[in-house]
Amino acid sequence: MSDQMATERAVMPVAHNPVLERRTVENANRNLLKYLRLGLSVLDVGCGSGAITRSIAEKVGPTGRVLGIDPNENLIQQAIRHADRVADLGFQQADVYTFDTDERFDLVTCARTLQWLADPMAALRTMKRMVKPGGYLSILDFNHEKISWHPEPPEAMSLFYAAFLNWRQDAGFDNAIADHLVDLMTSLGLTEIQIENQSEQSRKADPTFAIDSRLWAEVAELRGPQLVKAGYITEDQRLQAITDYDNWIQTAGESMTVYMLAVEARVG
Repeated sequence: MSDQMATERAVMPVAHNPVLERRTVENANRNLLKYLRLGLSVLDVGCGSGAITRSIAEKVGPTGRVLGIDPNENLIQQAIRHADRVADLGFQQADVYTFDTDERFDLVTCARTLQWLADPMAALRTMKRMVKPGGYLSILDFNHEKISWHPEPPEAMSLFYAAFLNWRQDAGFDNAIADHLVDLMTSLGLTEIQIENQSEQSRKADPTFAIDSRLWAEVAELRGPQLVKAGYITEDQRLQAITDYDNWIQTAGESMTVYMLAVEARVG
């Protein structure tokens, strides 16, 4: 594994991304709701196209201050285009490893981003430094190894998902990062650590089941070509995974649970 491989594989493809665009604090980062109040200053690390960041800005109001950073120029440009009418909301293209500012924040949040970093400790070290004394560091992320479907998804999707995990692991990404966050934060000297299970479950009876459970078909559509190019699956296998999984959603699929933890700490 090389740093260049990790960087290349982490880059979000330039394409319409329905997963990013439908996220809000309420439906995708609700662990932050207990912190958000008028006048708060917030740094959102790995903000993507800024959907959650805009939602944060609405909660802290015009007296607050919200900055979103992401290394992806295309996503930051999308975020800026949608932020022109939100007061005290800014976006900046920046790499968390090297990002620096004299500004310090009441809350530093990072959701679903450490999973794409080969050196999460270095990123956490930067984020801790950005928190005001008495402020909070909040990390939300996956353990991809603990996903569960009922019944099991079709063989083509199971093949794709296994290839996806191998592709990530070979680039140095931690597929079980959620369950390693406490140890990482403890190593940084943080002591007031709290853990919240933020796993997302979608059930057949839910009105949004067809959308929520389709997450992995969308990953196959968006990230799948990267796996094909790297030789982890064939194009035929990728397309079959999408077709068979969509059929599973419409027929046999009953539930999908994506395992996530919010791990947060007060910075003294």
